[in-house]
Amino acid sequence: LAYIHWFRPLQTFDENMHSFRLSKSSRQRGPYALVVPVHQVLRPCHLIPRVGRESDVREDFYLNRYIDLELFDRLSV
Repeated sequence: LAYIHWFRPLQTFDENMHSFRLSKSSRQRGPYALVVPVHQVLRPCHLIPRVGRESDVREDFYLNRYIDLELFDRLSV
């Protein structure tokens, strides 16, 4: 089994990081997550927490597109 936490679709591209910025999705003010069988996972991804002065709660992440050549090709503009 795999724990999957959903994120909002790719919308914001950070020019400084050269990467897409992601935010956690929520459902009824709680985390939107589920547990699925591993064979249903299409593609894992590597996320980098966005650090800043706002708070210690990490809600924003960067998608590391450089870790996977196929993902890099798909997301290259």
